[in-house]
Amino acid sequence: MDQSQPRIEIIFQEVFRQTLHSAVALFIIPLRWLSFYYALVFALTAFFWNLFVMPRLFPEALRPGEKRKGYSRGMLVYSSTILILALFFPLPILAGAWAVLSLADGLATLTGKLWGRRSLFWNRKKTWLGFSIFFVSASVFGWLAFLWTEVNLPGSSWTWFFADPMSHWPEIHPGILLVYSIIAGLLSSVIESLPLSKVDDNLTAPLGYALVLAALLLWF
Repeated sequence: MDQSQPRIEIIFQEVFRQTLHSAVALFIIPLRWLSFYYALVFALTAFFWNLFVMPRLFPEALRPGEKRKGYSRGMLVYSSTILILALFFPLPILAGAWAVLSLADGLATLTGKLWGRRSLFWNRKKTWLGFSIFFVSASVFGWLAFLWTEVNLPGSSWTWFFADPMSHWPEIHPGILLVYSIIAGLLSSVIESLPLSKVDDNLTAPLGYALVLAALLLWF
């Protein structure tokens, strides 16, 4: 946090930034009908938007260090993560992890920065409030996004075109799916809270959620 900025400016910046971050979850809705190609197009468009357009049209969304560089590394990682998820995961898992990336991360960051008081003992930059919000949001929104897009399993990436293990997914009770999402959400929230300076949590947290959920669905 830049101490030279007035606190009101910092609050406005974070509210604006995290609102945009969370609002992108609306782009998950068409995945109920459109294939993973839609997500690929979105990811590529978002990457170049965040690299060239966002810094110029919405400079208030950038933090001080990002303004000096002229772009946000986190925003570029965001779109790259969507690309990876679209290529290598079934469409409902893509949707669930995308919800984690947008909603869980956005809500946790905002609430943690504005109202978080007690820091995690393993990462003083994160708070228990942010950790809790991330866990609950990842578990619930990831589950809802999975259920919303489950009818479009055939729209998954070509890497899953012949994946017979997916055929039983529509038969899994929503309650069981919620348990799976809670387990994946817990691990994802732990990953997001780790002090990993070299790796962006816009990649590690949703990818962790996707990997755990895929493992649970394929092997249990």
